[in-house]
Parts: sequence; C-alpha cells; structure tokens
Amino acid sequence: MRRFLISIIALLASTAILLLGGGLMGSLVSIRLSFEAIDPQIKGLILSAYYIGLVVGSQLAGRVIRQAGHIRAFAIFAAICTAVILLQGLYVLPAAWFVLRVIIGFSIAGIYMVVESWLNERADPASRGRVFSLYQIITYVALGAGQFLLHLGDPASAELFMIVGLLFALCLVPVALSQASTPPEPTLHVPMALRQTLTGSPLAAWTCLASGLSSGAVFTLTPAFGLRLGLDVGGVATLMASLILGGVVLQWPIGQLSDRFGRRPLILLVGAATAVLAAAIAGFGAQVPMAALLVAMAVFGGFSFTFYPLAASQANDTVGAGSDYVAVAAALLFLWGIGAALGPIAGGWAIAWLGGPGLFYYIATLGLVTGLAAWSQGTDPAPVYQPYRTMSRTSAVIIDLDPRAHENDAAPPAPSGTADGNVPGTPSTSR
Repeated sequence: MRRFLISIIALLASTAILLLGGGLMGSLVSIRLSFEAIDPQIKGLILSAYYIGLVVGSQLAGRVIRQAGHIRAFAIFAAICTAVILLQGLYVLPAAWFVLRVIIGFSIAGIYMVVESWLNERADPASRGRVFSLYQIITYVALGAGQFLLHLGDPASAELFMIVGLLFALCLVPVALSQASTPPEPTLHVPMALRQTLTGSPLAAWTCLASGLSSGAVFTLTPAFGLRLGLDVGGVATLMASLILGGVVLQWPIGQLSDRFGRRPLILLVGAATAVLAAAIAGFGAQVPMAALLVAMAVFGGFSFTFYPLAASQANDTVGAGSDYVAVAAALLFLWGIGAALGPIAGGWAIAWLGGPGLFYYIATLGLVTGLAAWSQGTDPAPVYQPYRTMSRTSAVIIDLDPRAHENDAAPPAPSGTADGNVPGTPSTSR
C-alpha cells in the first residue's frame, strides 16, 4: 500500500493545491461582486456561470484529454484557469465575468477528469475504497482550508485573484514531476441513464436536483449573506469554513443510519432538518452571537451536504445495482450540475425579493419540498444492500472509482426465487 500511495501522491497533491485555490476563488468572487453595484439577479447569473461550465466540461472536456493526453491536458486546463482568474482580477465587467466563469468551470471539470481517471486507472480492487475515501477527505479539507486564504489580501483589489492564479499554476508542478504512468487509453466517456433514473427512482432524481439547487446557491451566495450580516472578510471566511468542514461531520452517522433504516426516512429527516436550520439562520442569523451562528452553519452543512450521497445510494438501491450504477450515478451528477447552475440564479431572485435572508428562506423551501417528496413516497421500493458513501460532485469519472460500481463485477449468478431469477425484494437491473 505504501508503494501505491507514493505512486498517486503527486495527483493528490495537485488536487489539494487546485482545491485550495478553488475554495478561495468561490468566496472571493462572491465577496467581490457584493462590493460592486450590480443587481442581485445579475450577480446570481454570473455566479451560476461556473456551474454551467462545469456541466459542459463534464460532457466535452474528455475530447481534449483524448487528443492531448493526461499530462498535457492537465497543463492546458491549469493554464487556462490561471489566465482566466487573473483577468477577473483586472477587470470587473458582468458580461466578461460570465464568459470567464464558464471557461474556468469547463477547465476545472477537465482537471477533475484527468485526476480522477488517473486515480481510477491506478487503483486496484483492494485499494479502491481507501483511494476513494482519501480523495473525498482531501476535497473537503482543501475547500474548507481555502476559505482562510481570504485573510491574505483585500478582496477589493487584485491581490487575492493573483493568489488563486498562483495556486492554479502551482497545481501543475506535482503532476509534471510525477513519474507515474498515465492511463494508456483514456476511458472518459461515461454513459448516462437519465430516463431510467427519472422513472426508476424519482425521489433520488429530485433529491439530487434539489441538492444542486441548494449547493450552488449556498457556495456562491453565502459570502454575500455574511457581509449583509455585518461580518468582515475574516468573519465570512470562518463562516464558509464552518459550512464546508461541518458538512463532513454528519456524513458518517447519517450514512450509517441510512444503511440501517433505509434512504427514504433519512431523506425525510435531512429535508426537515435542513428546512428548520435554514429558516432559523434566515430569521435569527443577525441576532445571535457569532459562535452560535457558526455552529448553526456547521450543522446546516452537515445535513444539507448529505442530500447528494443519499440520492446516489437511493438510486443505487433501486435502479443502479451492479454495472448499471455507473450510468445511473452519471445521470444524478448531471442533474446535480443542472441544479447547481440554476441555484445561484434562483437564490439571487430570492435575495432581490426578500433581502439577504431570502437565500436561506429559498433553501428552507427546497428542504421542505424534499422532505415532503420523501414522505409522499410511503416506503422504500427495495431493501438497502449497497453501503452509503460520501460523494464529491466533481466529474462523472469519480463514479467509476467508487467501490460500489464494482461490487457485482464478479458476482455469482442470482439464485432462483422469482420469475425473473432475482432474489425476492431485490430490484431488477435495467445508469
């Protein structure tokens, strides 16, 4: 295992550096837009552009990787990210920023595809689970740590944009120095079973879409919400770090409960908790001590960040058993991306209509609707067989790294017991 970790340490180091810059970039852009006299709805549209690029990149960036190879494609995407973020620091023009954020979202999707396809090629069945878990930890910790880099400069100047650009450039170094072999034949096209997912597991599909609608708005607009509460830049950084790092805390207990009691009851619980916490933050955020607000944000993140992995597990239990899991999970990631692209726009409308608290009233509504959707389903359509796992929303390639995508690769033929040969209570497969 030690030799294996050494062979992927460069990839993981590049990922950590990239996500440090990405974590800083997300809050920095939102704060900078808050300083400008721009309509909240226009701000939401600009912030959504990153997720539009991410969705487009997840579908098309693989062509660049196939043509250029992994290392050169990584260099191309990182160079574009560096140039784009520096341009954003030099010129604050709404139309230009929209285009630039689409480009940077596309490029970061490409970087995710390079790293994750490389890790997937390097991982064997014995190490896949540990690599997957380590990658998730690095993702959340780096994004959370990136918030504290806001202390290094003034968001109203170009300094912090230069720091993001520096990190985007430096993420090239570990990969360029690595002597690990790259995948000889990039397999970057992941099939997508969108219709099968919508019809076979509508609750998972909606939960995933709602997760994107919520996450896209929270990640991009919470810094503006913090400024409206009267926090300084350091306070906003701490608020965002609490949200992101708190999102890791409840993953394991909620996952264990969903493995035991089923996904639907936990989606119902998480939806209700998210609605209550978001409404409380919207209603009382300006009236409570900073420590209480940070705790509320951490717990809110802990619940709301489990929507996507719960949806992935729900879909896997119902329509994604065996090899179909990859296609179903790709459809869920696509739905999440669509929601994330629309989330900042919807959140911007809510802020324009209700003021700063409108962001969390909007998220409370999403939580309430998701809880009601889980309640109206009645019962889980199938027993839970596959274990819950924390899931990053990066590229579809990460799905194939998930051990659940390979659990039935060498499974023996199903014993007879029903007309179609499935064990009673087990969903038939048809992602």
